[in-house]
Amino acid sequence: MKYGLFLLDDEPKPTVLPDRKQHRQRTTPTTPTTPTATWRQYARRSLGTPFPASTPVSARAVDDQGDRYRELVQKAQVRLGGVAKDKTHHTRASACQAYAHPIQRELEETRLFLSKLSVDKPAPLVKSDVDKNVADTLAKVEQMRHDFENQREQKQKANEAEKAEAAKKVQDAKQAEEMKKAEATKKAAEEAKQAEEAKQAEEAKQVIEQSKPKESSTSEQAALLAKRYRDMYSELMNDLAPKIRADPQKRAHCFKQRGLVTRGVGQLKDSWEFIGRTADSIKSILSASTSADVQDWMLNLVAKSLVKQAEREVSVAPHAAYPLAATAVLVMQAYPKLADMLMIRLVKKCPFVVPQYMAKRPGQNTNDFIKAAGYRQNDDGDIESEGIYAERMTGMLALFAAIVQMPDIGGQPNPFPVHHGWTWLARIINMPPRAISPLLVQTFLSVAGPTMLGVYGRQMDKLISVLATTWIASVTGSSPLAVAGKSNLTTFIDEYRSSGSIRECKGRVIKTR
Repeated sequence: MKYGLFLLDDEPKPTVLPDRKQHRQRTTPTTPTTPTATWRQYARRSLGTPFPASTPVSARAVDDQGDRYRELVQKAQVRLGGVAKDKTHHTRASACQAYAHPIQRELEETRLFLSKLSVDKPAPLVKSDVDKNVADTLAKVEQMRHDFENQREQKQKANEAEKAEAAKKVQDAKQAEEMKKAEATKKAAEEAKQAEEAKQAEEAKQVIEQSKPKESSTSEQAALLAKRYRDMYSELMNDLAPKIRADPQKRAHCFKQRGLVTRGVGQLKDSWEFIGRTADSIKSILSASTSADVQDWMLNLVAKSLVKQAEREVSVAPHAAYPLAATAVLVMQAYPKLADMLMIRLVKKCPFVVPQYMAKRPGQNTNDFIKAAGYRQNDDGDIESEGIYAERMTGMLALFAAIVQMPDIGGQPNPFPVHHGWTWLARIINMPPRAISPLLVQTFLSVAGPTMLGVYGRQMDKLISVLATTWIASVTGSSPLAVAGKSNLTTFIDEYRSSGSIRECKGRVIKTR
């Protein structure tokens, strides 16, 4: 190993031989008896042992091992060649040859082994096979892509179907809820309709019950007065109206002037200045009448406008009765016949101004009685409620009370003075009350009471005492109208007794401007 390493790694150098003894010592080195002992450091197996046949060797590994052995041999030959030329180094050359011999032998054995070794290598692919493989691979990839797309599409369709099913369920639930609400609403409407019909039937029953003859439904004088005004209304409609309609000029004149009257009455304000202008305008229209028939018809239209305005406005705002009453009094001062026209219209719509509780005459049908009592019916024949009926009646009675309490205006007396109010109050106290009676009395007292107390004094106080002690207690019935009317009238009289004066209705004192 010592010499082998020296020869392989160092270049040959000239050596000066010493004396013979020294030369003998140097030329007789201790040569290894078993050169293979050094070779085992460079070989993977012992020299002369066969290669293991069962060891799998790849082609690349065999080639690499052969190259290594080939390189070692070439290096050894170079070294041996250089030494052979130098005969002075014969000993060294012999040692090198001894060292290289096992290497050569190993190389030959390796070559022989490699020649006998068969390594299975894959056959080279021809172009057609490559194209086919590529085509097959591409086909497989395309098939995988197609399958993936199909799966994704199927999954998407399944999701959409699921969403559609969920939306359908929500829609069905919503429709079911709407149908349920609609049925509930319909049921509630039907129940409300049935309740309203029952209420109307009960009210109609009460009206019919009231239509039955009762003792002292009105005084004899009041009955005669009511008959007189109803006969005047029949004469007005049966005699005067056809004359006006038959004459085109009269009809056109009355139609034109009626619009002016209605507009003026509808625009009345709580001001003497405005009331005076409106009254002057109405008097001007009446004075422009071309004949007595036209003037009477226009007086009828003025009374109708005043009553209609009271029915519509005073029923919800009692203070609005005073401007209407002041206008009526101013016009009556110039045209006294307007008083009768007003009573004709009031008795037609509100028989309580007489006062009179309507009784059904023998042979009179229910519809005629309802109309005579002042009730309204819609197109279906349903009668208005007691509450609405009472509001309209009190509105027209407030106009009557406002007229009778109106003082003298402009130095001229009121053509319809306060004694008409005393007569009305005395008559209604002497009649058996109905459910609406307390409301009528309170309305009259709140509008005309202060004036009547100032005119009649102690007598008025006695009359109010009769109301409080006996008359209110005689009001029977458990209807809301009767109960509320009794309670309100009792409170009103208690306030009078505690204060000694009747509370004035708002608007009684008309403004100067």
